[in-house]
Amino acid sequence: MNLIACILLTIIGGAMLVMPKKVWIISDSWKVKTKAEPTSLYLILIRIGGSILIIGGISAILLFRS
Repeated sequence: MNLIACILLTIIGGAMLVMPKKVWIISDSWKVKTKAEPTSLYLILIRIGGSILIIGGISAILLFRS
C-alpha cells in the first residue's frame, strides 16, 4: 500500500509540474465568480510544490525498495 501511495504522489507531483493551470482549475477556480486567472506567482508555487512531491515520492520509493 505504501508503494502505491508513493507512486500516486509522484504522479500528482508530475501533473502539478506540467499542468499547473489545470490544477488551479480543479482546486481553486470554483472559489471565484468572475473569469479570473491564476497569478504567475501562484503557478510558480504550484510547480515548486509539484517538484517537492516528485522528489518525496521518488525518495520514498527508493527507501521502500532498500
